[in-house]
Amino acid sequence: MDNIMVDLGAAFGIQELSGRNFPAKKAGERTPSPSFEYIFRMDLLRKMLAWASGSITTSLFLSGPAGSGKTSLVEQVAARLGHGCTTLSCNARTEKADIVGYIGLEDGRTSFIEGPLVRAMREGEWIVFDEGDALPPSVTITLNRVLEGSPLAIPETGAVIHPHPDFRVAFTGNTRGRGDSTGQYRSRNVQDAAVLDRFLFVDVGYPTSEEETNLLKGKCPNLPEDIVDILVHLAGETRSAFESGNLSAPISTRGLVRIASILEAGVFAKIGGDVLWESIAFGFADGLGPDESEGVKQILEALKLPASD
Repeated sequence: MDNIMVDLGAAFGIQELSGRNFPAKKAGERTPSPSFEYIFRMDLLRKMLAWASGSITTSLFLSGPAGSGKTSLVEQVAARLGHGCTTLSCNARTEKADIVGYIGLEDGRTSFIEGPLVRAMREGEWIVFDEGDALPPSVTITLNRVLEGSPLAIPETGAVIHPHPDFRVAFTGNTRGRGDSTGQYRSRNVQDAAVLDRFLFVDVGYPTSEEETNLLKGKCPNLPEDIVDILVHLAGETRSAFESGNLSAPISTRGLVRIASILEAGVFAKIGGDVLWESIAFGFADGLGPDESEGVKQILEALKLPASD
């Protein structure tokens, strides 16, 4: 696909960027669908555009807490710029063959079946290794040359895949690939230092209260403003409790949207009871222990008091 130029202000819905042109592509079948209620944070977007430009490096590692929007950030930038983007879910059992490809049967013949990495390199697309810090280090270290923009050799065929100029690699993870000292992400692995040295790192924390309020209003426009306000403040309180060691898990941005969606769908409205709490419990608190769940309920009750005066 031929490159085109887009106005960043129009593409990302940010007035501050209006009139600034940026290389893009015409959307294809693997271009993510844009979520128009997605809210871009300028500090993160600037870094994403620097990476997308290819002027620094082709490899990016986005780290941050679960549900903070790391993967969706890459996908939504790809959507606005028209790039094909494949997201590969990673875990400790992911093998090199799942990424690069393998020898198998195709149309009745034995041949090399290309994996998502080879396709992205060849066609100039983006590939996201979702939870990339969970990959076995023995797998990630085989990607060293690719991460620095070098060609990929396919031992099974002898072929050498030269990366397209638009090819990009993004890892997302709850750690920075150096292990987890909190005990929250036990399936994450310590990655080889040589691998990590090939990345630019971006910390993706939770959005601000104002950003999450705007997000919920966009995602669930029928929710009353006072309910949106309570949900956003509740999420903030659970994060503070988590950081102080008084709660085993906070409400993430993803969890916040989930609770709001349950409320807007009226899942509990037809069967009575405390609709707000039932929705919060169903979307988050039921995954905690009884004492922690009760603690979240008490925080909720305290937040509801000003609204009832």
